[in-house]
Amino acid sequence: MTTAAYFEYPTPIQMDKDSLTEILSGHHLNMPERVARGIWPHPPLRFGDLVRHLAEIVSSQQWFPAPFVAATPGEFVADVTAIERRGQSEYFVHAQRSGPTGMTIAASGSSRFSSPEHAAAEFLRVEFHLPGKLDGWIVTE
Repeated sequence: MTTAAYFEYPTPIQMDKDSLTEILSGHHLNMPERVARGIWPHPPLRFGDLVRHLAEIVSSQQWFPAPFVAATPGEFVADVTAIERRGQSEYFVHAQRSGPTGMTIAASGSSRFSSPEHAAAEFLRVEFHLPGKLDGWIVTE
């Protein structure tokens, strides 16, 4: 099978919103779960579709995927990214990355956005390095 044929799907399978939200929350879906949910095999996902889906979520809750908790000096530093909604047009993307030992902060910061779409796009780029691969799904522009 050629690479081009691999990405050709006679009937595109749309991922259900619950599965997509789980993956965007950082949950891994193994192959039996994908088959059971009817989302395998899967066509590529579009970055814009992910942005719209995530923007819908973050516009109705304060945090996604969970509240951001900054690392405490001397404790394990988690690599984490979160979106915080402070108002209808005030969103923050908070990110923190650990150093090589996992006990130091290599990078941290917050960026402010006026729309849920811009915050969602930043989250997807920072947390998952998208477009690219998201838990095995190809994400295209």
